[in-house]
Amino acid sequence: MYEEDTNFPEYGKQVELKEPWRGYHRGTIIGRNGYRFVIQFSSGATIDLYDDEFEFD
Repeated sequence: MYEEDTNFPEYGKQVELKEPWRGYHRGTIIGRNGYRFVIQFSSGATIDLYDDEFEFD
């Protein structure tokens, strides 16, 4: 599971994926999982991505 701590600078930021995932291009950072960030999409789906796989808005 990912850290539920919200005390990190990237929490809640909108991101743009460099490579779309199942048609999604934009998501919100909701957690961290080691060196990866947990990104949530409007559907509620979540994925873990490294910081070089997305850009901040």
